[in-house]
Amino acid sequence: MAHARVHPAKPKPCRSAFSLVELLVVIGIIALLMAILMPSLARAREQARRAQCLNNLRQVFLTLQIYAGNNRDHVPIGYRSGRKQWDSMVYSGTTKKFCLFGTLYNNGLMSDPAIFYCPSEIDPQSMWNTPTNPWPPGPAGLSTISTYAGYALRPDDQLPDSLESTPGIIVPKLSDFRNKAILADLFHTPGRVNTRHKTGVNVLFGNGGAHWVDRGVFEDELEQCPAIAPAANPFQDQIWGLLDRQ
Repeated sequence: MAHARVHPAKPKPCRSAFSLVELLVVIGIIALLMAILMPSLARAREQARRAQCLNNLRQVFLTLQIYAGNNRDHVPIGYRSGRKQWDSMVYSGTTKKFCLFGTLYNNGLMSDPAIFYCPSEIDPQSMWNTPTNPWPPGPAGLSTISTYAGYALRPDDQLPDSLESTPGIIVPKLSDFRNKAILADLFHTPGRVNTRHKTGVNVLFGNGGAHWVDRGVFEDELEQCPAIAPAANPFQDQIWGLLDRQ
């Protein structure tokens, strides 16, 4: 009996790679997803940095409380050299002296310097330990490079450099401020706001509370602030007054 020859089935060819069209489609989908997700991720990161900034301000308040407790409630909150916008310095390379925040530094109250700087800041001049804003500051009498903190002190009182070695100076008390704004993200000019949170500032109050204030609250006054160089700026006082009411 003859047997029919059975031919084995030919294996189906398998595809080993995407076609160019399929690859382009996948790349397009990935690009679209990234375009959708990136802004959300950026906002989430900024929200986290804003929260850290608020926590920084509350920690700075604790250092002010410690200083006040050791100095009959007096605190180095103010400005220097007749300019309302000069209210964030630690060390002056011009006078070669510590000033404002530098008073806390000289009392060992800036051992964690990172809390004195906003994590959203992108301007090296206002960031911690950059070539233009070195840490540690000083040394006094030698260094000609200024060091700035990343937050602004309320500029009600003009304070001298080397505050504690200058006799006869009236230094404000922490209790004088009560519910007033005493510390905030920098808003000396519009550009200073633009280099960190952009849409507003975090503000610390004399009772230890801290919260966010939208830029719209003080935008008109901010736009009228000139560069740092001119003498006392009335618009800075107006902005602090607006912050008091938030």
